[in-house]
Amino acid sequence: MDAKKVILYFSFVLLFVLGLYSVGKLLDKSNLEYITDLWNSFSGFLITNGPMLFLAIAFLPALVLPVSPLLALAGIWGESHGILFAATCGTLALVANCFWTYWIARIFGLTVINRFILFLRKKPLMIPEDGKNSNYLIWSLVMRLTPGIPFIFTNTTLGALKMPFKLYTLVSVPILTLSSFGYIYATAGIIGGNFVHFGSGIAIILCFFIVGRLILKKRKNAV
Repeated sequence: MDAKKVILYFSFVLLFVLGLYSVGKLLDKSNLEYITDLWNSFSGFLITNGPMLFLAIAFLPALVLPVSPLLALAGIWGESHGILFAATCGTLALVANCFWTYWIARIFGLTVINRFILFLRKKPLMIPEDGKNSNYLIWSLVMRLTPGIPFIFTNTTLGALKMPFKLYTLVSVPILTLSSFGYIYATAGIIGGNFVHFGSGIAIILCFFIVGRLILKKRKNAV
């Protein structure tokens, strides 16, 4: 086996073992309480500081922080400052994150990816010259609508593949708008006991999920 591959596989195993050890430490009762207190302090600070909350939504997902807890905090904030306003600001913050991470990945992403996969293949990945918008559309829909794919991973992958920005925007903005409004309205409805807002948010999320499943079912053999 190639020496570079052996080194890479060994590194993966070592990182996996260290990861399990770190998780075990984090799950220690005292550490878990510390993490909980830290999150409570952080979330409390964001809820009382609207501009910082939406700046966090615009930047923290780039650090692989899940987006949904931040949107939930926006829903709590919106209960006292206006749910529609909170949902609009949350959407704009998500779109801002979507745009700047795309451009960073478009400029630097493929170079970084090729340096990483140098251990696995001799030829670097190249942007296909005959790439079609239809293929980019399918890739973006699959990545945006598949549950569990980190938000930042989708942004950077599509940026590194140099998906046309106009098409990227046309696909991303409606999906991010629906998910943002759904989470924020549902959370605000729970906090305020407003079943209309809660039902509206859940309805948006369910419609988003059902339509996504239908699209993925039709497109699963297209990529």
